[in-house]
Amino acid sequence: METHVPSASLHAFVEARTDLEALSRDSLVRIRLAASRGSHSRLQVLSNTADSEVCNNEETFGRSYLASASSIYYSKLKRYPRSFLWRVLENNKVLEIRSNDLRKPGNLKADATIILQLLFPSAIRKGGVAWADDGGETVSVFALTKTNDLFTLTIPNKSFYDVTCLEEESGSWPTAFKPSSFTLTTPHRLVAGSPSQLVIALADGKLLSLIGKDGQDGPAWQERSFDDGHWGSSLRGLINWQGNNTIRYDGTVLDQNTAIAVEYSPSRTHLVTICANHTLKIWNLTLDRIKNVFSMDLLGQRREPQDISKVMLDAGSPDILRVFEAEGAIIGDEYYAITYSPHDGGQFKIWAIRDADQGKLGVRFLHSDDILRPPDPDSDPESKTVWKVTDFKVGGGVQGSSMELWLLMRSNKRYKTYSLTFDLVDLPAAWNEKWVLIATETLGLIQAPQPLVSDAQDACEIWLKFFFYPGRYTRSLLETALSIYRSARKSTSANDAKVSLEERLSLAIMAQVRSQSVRDDVDRCTLFAQYQESVQQEWSLFYQEVQDLDRLRWQPLALTFDEQSGIPCSVFASGCAFIRGCDGVEALARNAPTALQKAPESFEVPSIENGSRQSPQLPEELSILIQGAAAFRRTFSASFQHECHKLLLSELWQDPVYSVADRIDNYYERCGFAEEVTDSAIDSLKETLAPLGSFEGLTSDHFLAIIERLPSSTEENGSSLMSTKLGHKILVRGMQEVLNVHAQVLFDLLMVIVFIEVEAQEEVVSDANLNTSGVFMALSEQLKLYQLMQWLARSIWIQQEEARPSHSEHASSSSTVLESLFATAIRPQTLDRQSQSHALTGTIQDLLVHVRGGDDASMTLDQVIVHIHCNLLKQGDTDLTSDFAQFQPSTAWAVYIRGRLHLQIGELVEAAVCFNKAAYNLAAGQSSSDQNQQGDRQSSSEAEKAARAYHKASAGFLSVEEAECFANGLPKYYTHIVHLFQAASFPSYAADFARLAIQFTPQSSELRLSLLQSLFASSLQISDIESAYTSLSRLPPKDQSRLLPEFMKALLSLPNGPGQLLDFPWPAHFHAAIDAELADTRRSWATMTDGSASSANLTRDRRMKILAAWRLRLGDFRGAAAAMYPQLQALVPQQHKGKRASSGMGRSKIGGSRNDGMTKGSLGVDEAYLSVMNLMACIDDTGDRERKEAWLLSDADGGKRRVVTIEDVRKGWQKELDRRSVVEGGRWGFGMVGEEMDLG
Repeated sequence: METHVPSASLHAFVEARTDLEALSRDSLVRIRLAASRGSHSRLQVLSNTADSEVCNNEETFGRSYLASASSIYYSKLKRYPRSFLWRVLENNKVLEIRSNDLRKPGNLKADATIILQLLFPSAIRKGGVAWADDGGETVSVFALTKTNDLFTLTIPNKSFYDVTCLEEESGSWPTAFKPSSFTLTTPHRLVAGSPSQLVIALADGKLLSLIGKDGQDGPAWQERSFDDGHWGSSLRGLINWQGNNTIRYDGTVLDQNTAIAVEYSPSRTHLVTICANHTLKIWNLTLDRIKNVFSMDLLGQRREPQDISKVMLDAGSPDILRVFEAEGAIIGDEYYAITYSPHDGGQFKIWAIRDADQGKLGVRFLHSDDILRPPDPDSDPESKTVWKVTDFKVGGGVQGSSMELWLLMRSNKRYKTYSLTFDLVDLPAAWNEKWVLIATETLGLIQAPQPLVSDAQDACEIWLKFFFYPGRYTRSLLETALSIYRSARKSTSANDAKVSLEERLSLAIMAQVRSQSVRDDVDRCTLFAQYQESVQQEWSLFYQEVQDLDRLRWQPLALTFDEQSGIPCSVFASGCAFIRGCDGVEALARNAPTALQKAPESFEVPSIENGSRQSPQLPEELSILIQGAAAFRRTFSASFQHECHKLLLSELWQDPVYSVADRIDNYYERCGFAEEVTDSAIDSLKETLAPLGSFEGLTSDHFLAIIERLPSSTEENGSSLMSTKLGHKILVRGMQEVLNVHAQVLFDLLMVIVFIEVEAQEEVVSDANLNTSGVFMALSEQLKLYQLMQWLARSIWIQQEEARPSHSEHASSSSTVLESLFATAIRPQTLDRQSQSHALTGTIQDLLVHVRGGDDASMTLDQVIVHIHCNLLKQGDTDLTSDFAQFQPSTAWAVYIRGRLHLQIGELVEAAVCFNKAAYNLAAGQSSSDQNQQGDRQSSSEAEKAARAYHKASAGFLSVEEAECFANGLPKYYTHIVHLFQAASFPSYAADFARLAIQFTPQSSELRLSLLQSLFASSLQISDIESAYTSLSRLPPKDQSRLLPEFMKALLSLPNGPGQLLDFPWPAHFHAAIDAELADTRRSWATMTDGSASSANLTRDRRMKILAAWRLRLGDFRGAAAAMYPQLQALVPQQHKGKRASSGMGRSKIGGSRNDGMTKGSLGVDEAYLSVMNLMACIDDTGDRERKEAWLLSDADGGKRRVVTIEDVRKGWQKELDRRSVVEGGRWGFGMVGEEMDLG
């Protein structure tokens, strides 16, 4: 008998991990199950905040978030949801259930994001959860508690996306059922064959069959217990034996005949079990008295009773038996079973069952001459690490060919997953040679950051970005780690839950740094170095707490396999990992060349055909280059690699001004390759590349062939289905992993090219073989794209989501920009010709291609960048948009969008510069793709086409009306900019661009009229009266008449407004309108008065003086005098009243000033008389035959108009002088105060 321990070194698959945090708001639903008959289950909807309970230590974290048991149940029908991830939490008293589907029907808008948490009155037993469904719209869940209660829950599928179904059903859920058999023994394991067919393995070695029947208070169960039928079985049921052939598990003593693994046959007519005594048994369930029809040792050996204790199996290992069908594989076989025994070095056995009722005649070993050992996870022969088979699944294939075996092995906290594709009839050949490994994510292997002094970012900011990288750690984990850190460091910093976690974390770290003593006798440089060291030390301590908790999250619990879709999943204590196939570059980067040479047919890595070479590039050749470049990079220090990445970012996204060779030399010098690269690193690189001929054998084709393996086009494999929210999450996680691997490969190759160009150019045969400049440019273009996509995959986009009916407020949801803008638009690939493991990788590649523009060859990277920027601008997240601006190209379209960003954040000078810089190209007809076109304007059809292109290119950020301003001449473009500044309430810049637009606008165009009006309005807003006057004077008379009152109001509200009014060279047609505007007493210049009576007088006086000055400017002396005369009439009574009040108070100086009683600044009586007389004296009435003296019309006396001559005014002045003489001479009678004195 041949003995061979297989090994596996080829990584053909990789995990795509996801945490188990809620996917949407208000998705957690708790149902407290009734503890006794007559009571009812209680449903309680909880928000996500309930799922973010802060734990103070590792124990409470484990109780709340780490499952003690977990797996995935797959329904056999194609419905949604059809896969359910369940786990047991909170001291085994909570059963949590959620949908685990990656895709859903395309016509279903709802997403199954509801998480059910079933709270049991007592703890659930280990192995006490079972699932079944009958193909309908419900799924049945069975749970067995430590109080020996059996709960049966029938859950509608719809309830995972419609909580109202739960509200209707939960109240009618039945309470516990306790089988009578449990009074004599204890249940050990529960298995369901259908919603009405259960089997329970009992501690005394018996099996209990439960057949369900409908009852008034839930299902009624018919009990049938059975065993081997020996007399000893009956005694074991009555006496608690505890000899050598018993085992203790979960507080219960188990008999050696206790079934620790139980599965139904495909027809559910037989039951296949593995007992603790290392025996496989098959039971016929159709007989009136259930009978054991077959029994054999797992390895087919005959064992004496005293040897049984040496091969007793672990009762906590139920996953050592799998029953499967392979119809047509071997004619006559009904079904098969695969078992694993940990004894005799660990062996798998394949059992072929033709007719179990025939005993050993109907059951046989397949490949009995071969020993099928599990692969050895540890290749070191001296290693003493013990690995155990934790779980395995088998499925797939047609007629026994191309079947798949998935195997999970574990050693303490380490685990490895394997896969084997085989033909059932030729299993041994595949078993020894075709095992492949499942790689873990490189994202989980990223080292903690090491901030440098030269970093522009603060160390805290670098650490926060690391901890809050999407999908790396859950918030509950970080909250717990912070609580543990604060307790361990005795932190006194505030920990207000209302403050964001990021801020509280920074405060805790910095408080601890400040608390450390610092010597006063050191210089500033040393002090700063000590500060940096303290900050790094505290963050590292917190990182250790995070890592300790994170290791607990990723402890494997189960391995599942969906036979319908063909995708396996690893289930962890607080997470899940979908296993997908490696893409081409991942396969090259994860595998050694020797592993690729021995790759099985199921893992084919095609060669790259290249027209410039006669022979294709073999995968192992490309792997040699990739592995050599990676080893070369690993010789660099962390600080050097950090500096190379930082300088590469600026190198890639700045416009090149030097030749490629000069750029390479410059990059080499700035990074400091000469000081970092050692002779040993060079020798090691040469040795690794020796199979290719070292540097002399390298060609451009080696590098370009790797680039050609990067996804560049999509396949026509899209399905009618849609990805769920979990599917989007997995797509993003897979994309993050792919980007990390691809970008690392490109960076490593770039390092090699830079080194060869500068240091080893003489060893290259010729530029024709290795064109370092061309390869450098090709790698640079790819790295630009991958840096952009990595930013999309790590940047968080906060969006507002619609509130549920029970919540009036809207809540925010966060996702990566990659998911929000691109992942939601990707259809999952079909499963017609591939498994979901490979379809998932294909969909990730489709997403990558979609980000770079899809299959549209005309779509450039610059257009993609601007399209993304427009989407971010629409969202309004200025911080995120500003951060993305680092990728913006220098095209006119990109410069304009950058200007919109500056305008949005209030950087007006920068916005104006960008708008001006992009003006000619965008206005002259240059499209968003920056194709040069001639002429200042396009035809109308071309302009409409360009407008639609701009609207589409801006992702709707530009409205159709705004887009029409592009490719339509400078006036239209500048008008658009004017409207932007006006909408943002920045009139000064609106006025500047309005002037620019007017310069290019024809005189008779309607656009010019609109621009003049915009310039007029903006000028008034910034009190630029001269510009407003110029705009007003260039408008048509109709618009001038309409806008003149607004202009006058703004003008006269200024201190120097009257002077400017008189200085402007007003055309004749303005004179009458201005006069009427000044003379209109209904006008009120609010800015000229504060509302008081004295201020109102001042406003009136000022108005009359301005009107008089205006008429005097036009030579209208009569009109000027008429404007002043009403004021004179108003002043005379006021002057008399002031005099009487003065005399009645016994003032020491009688008479006072000539302006007594007048408000300061108002016109006095003397000035009023003199002004009116002087103006009337200037009136030329020589042509007036009826009147020989100057006159004016006045309506100041009671509203009646009368003629006032200059002689009337003089008489009034003389009368005023006489009155003053009497008062000053003291010639008045006593007792006359308050009465009018007639001194005439």
